[in-house]
Amino acid sequence: MWKRVFLERRKAMRSVASLISIVAVALLLAACAPAYNTRPGYGGQPVGYNGGSRQCYQGCGYVRDIQQVQLGSGNSNGAAVGTVIGAVVGGLLGHQVGGGKGKTAATVAGAVGGGFAGHAIGERTGNGDYGWQVVVQMQDGQYATVTTRDPPQVRVGDYVMIRNNAVYRY
Repeated sequence: MWKRVFLERRKAMRSVASLISIVAVALLLAACAPAYNTRPGYGGQPVGYNGGSRQCYQGCGYVRDIQQVQLGSGNSNGAAVGTVIGAVVGGLLGHQVGGGKGKTAATVAGAVGGGFAGHAIGERTGNGDYGWQVVVQMQDGQYATVTTRDPPQVRVGDYVMIRNNAVYRY
């Protein structure tokens, strides 16, 4: 009698461990999604540079491109740390599933999957080495590029003004 109860509890614990592993992997993969749309835009290009009824005498133009760029040297070790932590956590969670050779396979699969997820998360959450580059075609036809750490509050096609190395919707 007690053996059957023990086996039922063991089976229930494995089911719970499997569920926790699946939820953890889903959360790790969800964290890999980009935080911002790196190529926002309206789809249409502006026709001219008069800005409608607006008058701008200096530093105005249309946003032509927005890209996420790496700032600094790029020697962040966030990806390496994320890979190691992800592999350890994935291996521990994978070890909770299966039995015998299945347990070994689950441990290896968990470590590999955790390593990939940790690497992706570590790249995104490094030490803030990423910023945004906004390319503006000025009224005189020349191009100006502004790079900031914060996501721009403009989109491709917006009529903007550049002041103090920042881009503002005009």
